[in-house]
Amino acid sequence: MRPTLFPIHRPRVGISVSASALSLVALRRPWFRRPIVKQVVERSLPSGLLKVSATEPHITDLDAFVQELRALTEGLSERTVALSVPNRAMHMGVFAFDRFPDAPEERAGLIKWRFREDLNLTIGDARVMLRVFPTGTRTQVLAVAVRQTILDQYEDVCGRAGLIPVSMGFSHLQLIGLYRRLMKGTRRLCVMHWTGDEFMLLLFDQGQPVFLRTKSMTGGTQDLRRELVGTLQYMADQATTVHETGESSFPLYLIGGQSNALITQLLGGEATVTVPGLRGGWQLEVVPLGWDSLPAHLNNQTGSLNGLSAMATVVG
Repeated sequence: MRPTLFPIHRPRVGISVSASALSLVALRRPWFRRPIVKQVVERSLPSGLLKVSATEPHITDLDAFVQELRALTEGLSERTVALSVPNRAMHMGVFAFDRFPDAPEERAGLIKWRFREDLNLTIGDARVMLRVFPTGTRTQVLAVAVRQTILDQYEDVCGRAGLIPVSMGFSHLQLIGLYRRLMKGTRRLCVMHWTGDEFMLLLFDQGQPVFLRTKSMTGGTQDLRRELVGTLQYMADQATTVHETGESSFPLYLIGGQSNALITQLLGGEATVTVPGLRGGWQLEVVPLGWDSLPAHLNNQTGSLNGLSAMATVVG
């Protein structure tokens, strides 16, 4: 079975992979009620076992990784799983089109060309996956490109560990799916996901993704606030006539693997972020989304951000 990025059926076990750890979340799904978290398991990986890249397979020792998966899932009867693989395995972009073709081959070729022209990324034979947002005379496309050899390696080690991965994805998108019912904005809303060494910021306007930025970080939370404000300022300065009108005050959803109170502290505890600009600039209300906000009964089970990513594979 080849896993898909957008599965119809969600299994009850989710596994998230990072460069340093594996995380597992197991659920029980009562009829007509929120899912109940049965188990959250975190397992550190030996240094160097994973070397995350967008161009090459990640796992340096397949047998050792299989053993880690077996140890993580020991005692579980459920063998179908949803998998979250490291964000740095893929490239992601938001592209605008006046006309977007219907044929899948034309779409893939056009998106690869836009990755090269707009982002200076040559993605070659990478697998391209799209979410299309048509409206009026324009179409916005959120695209992900990932090497099939990377996905194949994760599928292979899961199979060798006795697991069936029915879906694979990336936490940047899976976590938006996890919290999407809580995200409300009259016109605009902004989502930020911070993983400790990288952040992703995505702006939606009238339900369409219109701006995306991902960036590696090494300076901790002080750099996080500076990078956020700088990115928002760039967004405000670059706003086109299509997106510059409308709300000047809208929510900024900040996703993290801590409690909501601790997530707010990432930006110095401030309830709003001000971005100067035309027409008075922007006022963004900070809305933390962490373990406290999950649409599931936790049963006192919590974990890291990697664990939250595992949760997103089965709850979102």
